[in-house]
Amino acid sequence: MSFDRAVASRRHFLAGAIALPVYACFAPADAATGRSFVGNRRRGGSKGEGGEGIRATSGMTLRNCTFRNLGNGGVRVARPINGLTIENCQADNLYRFLEVSQPAKGGSARLSNFRLRKITARNLDHGFSRIRYGSHTGVIEDVVAYASARCDDYCVGFQLDETAHDIRYIRAEAHGFRESARPRDKYWNGDGFSDERGNSHIAYIDCLATGCSDGGFDLKSAGVQLSNCLARANKRNFRLWGSGTLTRCTSENPKHYGGTGGTAHFAFHGNAGRFVLDRPVVRAARGNTAPVFLIETKGPVTIEIRNADIDAPSAPLFKVQGPSPKIIWVPEQKKQKIRVAAQGRG
Repeated sequence: MSFDRAVASRRHFLAGAIALPVYACFAPADAATGRSFVGNRRRGGSKGEGGEGIRATSGMTLRNCTFRNLGNGGVRVARPINGLTIENCQADNLYRFLEVSQPAKGGSARLSNFRLRKITARNLDHGFSRIRYGSHTGVIEDVVAYASARCDDYCVGFQLDETAHDIRYIRAEAHGFRESARPRDKYWNGDGFSDERGNSHIAYIDCLATGCSDGGFDLKSAGVQLSNCLARANKRNFRLWGSGTLTRCTSENPKHYGGTGGTAHFAFHGNAGRFVLDRPVVRAARGNTAPVFLIETKGPVTIEIRNADIDAPSAPLFKVQGPSPKIIWVPEQKKQKIRVAAQGRG
């Protein structure tokens, strides 16, 4: 499967299928083109080592800039900011590229009406972005984030937290976010994309997550929408805790990197409600025993599975460690394309 460009013909359809935020237009009150922001961060430095690159202001545009050897915020949002565009930029050796964080002495920070596009960041020790508080109305598109080999605990490529809402990821990629110092007898975190229970109206379109030590997509928000996303070689490719719809999403060859907890293609946790998996695709090499559906919920989750295409010859279809799920097959299970080692429901 050639994921990277195979989705091109679907973009106009997806843009119409999922409503995107409407942006106010801002004159560039503060613009920087072609600048370099360079700190003194060592490889594997501490969280803040290297300092910040630049603090955002409302209406700011950063274009064709480079960010190197910086700490927690190549770009830092430390107060309410309305209107921020960052595009066509490169970054290397940062703790985190975009940080939304309140000042230590009080005050507030919130980011609204923002767009990040065509950015590549390498050697990230924690992640590309943390967007939180009441931040809203943003698009992150054509952004590629590569982790360093020294990621710290709870690393995340793209992180949403608290009550951030109305945010879309389009063709964003997260690669290799793996904890490097967690003891082997503990559960290893490390996600490509994550959102939390307070987040809402979140969508992932044509996104890719690979090589993470926990979830490729670790999602807790209610009503989350995923379209044509691919998760490959993460411990649990899709970790789902809330509710939502996954359309034409693909899981390939989950991989265990260390710590406790097993692998899975689609894993359901906590108080997960109702999920619709519309045309899910699963591919696993012979010998890969990761269950297609891992159920570890506190109550009975409802999963509607439509027109699945599953080829995992050495894996069970279900592994249930908790209340039995309610499974709705559309059409009935025997009419769907499923090749697994065991077809039962756990």
